[in-house]
Amino acid sequence: MKFFGGILLPVAILLGINVTWIYARRHRDPATDRLPITLYYEALCPYCMQFMTQQLYPSMKDRLPYTQLTLVPYGNARADKHGKITCQHGTNECELNAWHACILEHHDIETALKLISCMMRSRKNKLEICANRYQINIGDVKLCKKERTVDEILSKYGKETDKVPHQGVPAIAVDNHLDFDDQENLNDHFDSTFCSKYQAKFNKILKNCQ
Repeated sequence: MKFFGGILLPVAILLGINVTWIYARRHRDPATDRLPITLYYEALCPYCMQFMTQQLYPSMKDRLPYTQLTLVPYGNARADKHGKITCQHGTNECELNAWHACILEHHDIETALKLISCMMRSRKNKLEICANRYQINIGDVKLCKKERTVDEILSKYGKETDKVPHQGVPAIAVDNHLDFDDQENLNDHFDSTFCSKYQAKFNKILKNCQ
């Protein structure tokens, strides 16, 4: 006889208790305290490439379970009155930003971060190579990119970026707030800065924090 939340299953059903909810509560991820981090970036910005591959991705190997991570691939792009988007580093960057957006739409953040970080080690489109390396199915990503224009894909990321008065990218918001005074530490010492901000918010010291 199965018990759910200390209640016999038949009794739980008779009482109208949501068994699925009880099961989910008992099996949820214990790391419930997540610090929101939002990265505003563009695919071919050398500083973004460096931050993604040398700061954010290495840190998130340990910190992702404690992070509500959002990636916004738009950066310093601009849209005209007709919605035509021009990227700072040209058409190739717009194309890559759109690929990143499709990855984010069709994969969880852990998989998306893995793919995007791999791609940002090169100025060329390495999606196929990176997907093969990690054995990730990218069929939906390809369909996403095929069925819509770059402008259509990136429009919502432009709107999100326009809400933030950043002075350049990478721009990192912590706890849904972008503090200009924090940007240097976040860019150069992301993991230790994340640790200190996590501790300040949740009064918890994460493992391997220095």
